[in-house]
Order: sequence, then structure tokens, then C-alpha cells
Amino acid sequence: MRRFLPRGFPRFPPQQAEPEEEQEAKPEPEVFYPGVRDVTEVRGILRLGLVPEGLPTEIVDLIIDTAEYWPSVETKLPGPITVPKDGDRELVRTPPLCLETPDDSTSSKTLPHRGQHPCRKIIFDIWSRDQGFGGGSRNQNSKYDGSYSWFDAFIVLADHKDAESSDEQPFEARIKPGEPYFIPTPNRLQSNVVANGKVVHHHIVWHHEDSIKADSHEAWEIELAEGRGRATLDGSAVREMKIGDSVSVWARARFAGWSNHVERLTVRVFWSL
Repeated sequence: MRRFLPRGFPRFPPQQAEPEEEQEAKPEPEVFYPGVRDVTEVRGILRLGLVPEGLPTEIVDLIIDTAEYWPSVETKLPGPITVPKDGDRELVRTPPLCLETPDDSTSSKTLPHRGQHPCRKIIFDIWSRDQGFGGGSRNQNSKYDGSYSWFDAFIVLADHKDAESSDEQPFEARIKPGEPYFIPTPNRLQSNVVANGKVVHHHIVWHHEDSIKADSHEAWEIELAEGRGRATLDGSAVREMKIGDSVSVWARARFAGWSNHVERLTVRVFWSL
């Protein structure tokens, strides 16, 4: 069964811990994300450049998918934002999957892709905190338990523009928008750490091979330990995305005194080619 580990290129072997001052001085290694042209060139090399007769397409697909050498598009929050109690708002919406609209044109161009459901992985990186006080007896078992400052992720179906219309559905459970969002649900993307004044980085990976059921013991453990909604662990959201669909991320806060302070947020969507 898959575990939720960071993915990307390159992968570095574990290293011994260094003094704190030296760690802070070192910049993070840059991760390489291939574009459409990079993946196309590598596919060409694998298909025709290794052996005289060429590799079968099925083998090339297997190699590409095993290496997770997929093109991707990243969407960023323009700048820091604070969402107060009941001030829920959409933070980012990704471009339509596998569609590209030139700056000087309103017509979209379909990017190369494989299959009707080409999405393979979605990475959310969130740097945020709550108001820095609050909580209660519930959060003694988990630093996320009792958090009323959180994020939701939605799939926006192709050609639908209203942020929380009946045509936009939360990932995984397909519950009706507007009804369950007064408090965090098992479909939430991520909760903030309770009563913590320091910004925390949450790295959330949704993968098409994920298969942890919401009612499983493992899902409950992940929800308590990581603050992720237990209904977002089965991979169905990624597998079901179609050409033209987008990802929408909302920040929420509920009850008096609660607020959601978002320092940074990025969403990167990967697809097969």
C-alpha cells in the first residue's frame, strides 16, 4: 500500500543532521519539473533511440509512469492573505487540465496527453497558521483536532465558472456544496495546527495510485497525525479528472476569534503524455 512520501526530481539520499545555523544558511535544492517538450523528447529517445527495432509504446508508457516523468503546471497564490471568521474565499484556481490559452487569444489549445483521464498527481504546498490561540481539551490527542481554520479543495468541471455552484463538487466524496462546510469535514484538504502562532508548511500529495479508504484505521491515523481529511486518501479525485477540469482551493475559518493566515500556497497538477 502506498505511503504519502514527497515525490519529484531529484531524490536525494538521507544525510546526517547538521548544526541548526548551517541548515538555515543552505538553500533548498531546486526540483526539476519537466515540461511537455522535455517529456516528448524523452519519449522519442525511449521509443526509437535505444534499440534498432524500437521499444513498444506500452513499455515506454511504463517507464515514463514509473519514473513519474510527467509534465505539470503550477499555480501560486499572489501574496499573503488572512481569512477571518466566516470570510471563506477561493485562493487559487488552476488552469484547465491539458488546455493552454495564449495571452493574445481567447481560444484554447489542447496540450498533448494520454487518455481521457490523464491527471496523475496533484501537489499542494501550504504555508499557513491559525490565530495563535484557542483550541481546547480535544486537541490533546492531535495538534489538528479541534481546528476551525482549514482548507478545502474542489474540482471545477469544464465550462463551469461559478466557484461553488451545483456543478462544482468537492474532491473524493461528491457531497453537495454549501451544506457541510460550516465545520471541517472528512473531505477537507488540510487543517491548520491548533493555537500555533508559527507558520507551518504542509506538503500534500494526491496520487492516482492512492487507495486508502476513508473508513479505514490508516485513514483515521493520517487525519489525526497530518491534519488531512481522511476522505481524500483514495486517489479517486485524481483518477476522475477530465480534460478542461480545474482545481480550486478555498481557505476557511469558523467561530469567534478564529482566522486563517496564509503566507504561501501553490498547486501543481501533473498529467500523462
